[in-house]
Amino acid sequence: MMDNFFNDEIEKTVFISDEQLKNAVPGKLYGKYFEDTRIYNILPQELSDRGDYLGELLPTGSTPGNGFCGIIGNDKITFYCDGEEVQAESYGLYQSIFSRNKGILETSVMNTKRVVILGCGSVGSLVAMELARAGVGHFLLADPDVMEYHNICRHQCGIEDVGDLKINALSRKLKNINPKIHIEKFEGIVQNLPKAMLDEFCVANETIFVGCADNRAADVYTNRISIYYTASFISIGFWERAYAGEIFYHIPGRNMPCYECALGDGGNISARAQANHHIYSNQEHTEGMKFEPGISVDINFITSIGIKLIIDILNSTNPGYIPRLLDNLKQYTLVCNTSNPEIGGEMVEIFSYPLQVTTSLVVDFGSKCSGQCKYELEEK
Repeated sequence: MMDNFFNDEIEKTVFISDEQLKNAVPGKLYGKYFEDTRIYNILPQELSDRGDYLGELLPTGSTPGNGFCGIIGNDKITFYCDGEEVQAESYGLYQSIFSRNKGILETSVMNTKRVVILGCGSVGSLVAMELARAGVGHFLLADPDVMEYHNICRHQCGIEDVGDLKINALSRKLKNINPKIHIEKFEGIVQNLPKAMLDEFCVANETIFVGCADNRAADVYTNRISIYYTASFISIGFWERAYAGEIFYHIPGRNMPCYECALGDGGNISARAQANHHIYSNQEHTEGMKFEPGISVDINFITSIGIKLIIDILNSTNPGYIPRLLDNLKQYTLVCNTSNPEIGGEMVEIFSYPLQVTTSLVVDFGSKCSGQCKYELEEK
């Protein structure tokens, strides 16, 4: 009884975007009503299919009846519930979503950025979600896999998405952050991405390719494509059971060795790093693998460092932006989640303490590299 008493004292409120107020036409209203807060949240048009039917939006001069409705007036909508007027709070959708980023990330800059995510699993889904929250406005998602129950403990999607393609499930999550976001989807691996799709999507110096696959061959291929489109590239990968991981980036125009130089076949990285695995399990036995051990918190810690680098790289031409990591981390960075040999084996000896982020790994151009990165060097 007491809970109901206090609940009755709360006035009902309607949340609606400025755009919906401006472009109001008679029709059905979809959204969510929350009994505890007595708030009607009318969803943006792009998300109306996810909302419950709340009532009708009626033309000017209509009379409110029972239930919830809105009546269109001059430059406003008046809402009613069972004949009583309900206060409305309007908001600028885009400005409100990214208001907490102001002064750190400029939304007008981030909205033009383009991200190609190759692999939409535990790594790629987190990358996409965080970049969407940072204001990135254009995504190309590529992955051939279906969301399954064993993905849930590490993926940004959940039970309601099981059975759908990961690119579809992730697309819904991104739209739920920013309904205005532009998303292209490709059901397949990076090697099969249509050139026409990339030609249309990629904008020189505005695009970054993010390698989230589980093998080096895909990253070698992806970095070659990024160079062709004068786009940046970053790879985020893991060692066995995600006890450690590696992050590699390449920025066009900076005379940097490509991924093949550093970590692909014939690369000239040190023997210690060459023996490391870019995947959760033994690299020689990855064909057909669908389960790679590694808990979400370990994957997310390493991935978050990669995401911070991505944001730095996307803003590297913005004179007002202060980099968080890019000026301090070398091109190839190792990150560990533990230095306990009982978890990571003998390889943990290269880390002196848990949660270590290395800053001393410098890579060089490879004599056997078949990519285009050497052309920049030869032109200097």
